[in-house]
Amino acid sequence: MPVDPTRLVLVLAVLAPACGADGDGSTSHAVTGDDTTTSATTDADATAGEPTTTATGDASSTSDASTTGAASTTGDADALPPVDSAEALEAWLAGGAYRSWPAESTVHASAGPHGGNVRTFVNPALADSLAAANVMHPQDAATVKELYGGGTDEIVGYAVMVKLAPDSASGDGWYWYERLDVTVYADDTGVKLCTGCHGSGSDYVLTPWPLQ
Repeated sequence: MPVDPTRLVLVLAVLAPACGADGDGSTSHAVTGDDTTTSATTDADATAGEPTTTATGDASSTSDASTTGAASTTGDADALPPVDSAEALEAWLAGGAYRSWPAESTVHASAGPHGGNVRTFVNPALADSLAAANVMHPQDAATVKELYGGGTDEIVGYAVMVKLAPDSASGDGWYWYERLDVTVYADDTGVKLCTGCHGSGSDYVLTPWPLQ
């Protein structure tokens, strides 16, 4: 039966918006789906890299390590007296880091030419070597002697010795420092004033062991 062209145009005109709406919706849905997939893929890729690059994780780890390192370094019993300058050494002594070392139990009269009353501290490396009765002490062995003059409460100076090399080299392998009040008597390696007296000790160490 012949179709009236006019009616066909009217029917198509009525159906077109509906089809277009479904098609747009379908297209919109397809785009939304693609966008979602693309977004999910992008997010997944980004997330996959984040555990190793996230600022929070890295900052936290770095902070903890740094804090831990700083804490282990501050007051470290194995820290050595600086020997590059008298100023640096005096600042280190004033900080009291050596007071964590093994020490004589009390201030007592000096048995040597340091004058007045003293108290000696030895670092762990030297303490272990003295306990083992070694003939030669290791590099980095060190002592700090507090000098009190005629009193027992106020420190008026220090005597310090640090072994800088495995070989004592007739005392040249040791760094020597002594200050009493404002007078500095030694600040160098191999100071004859010091080695001449300490030469009779155990590898230049005169401090009795066990510590009294």
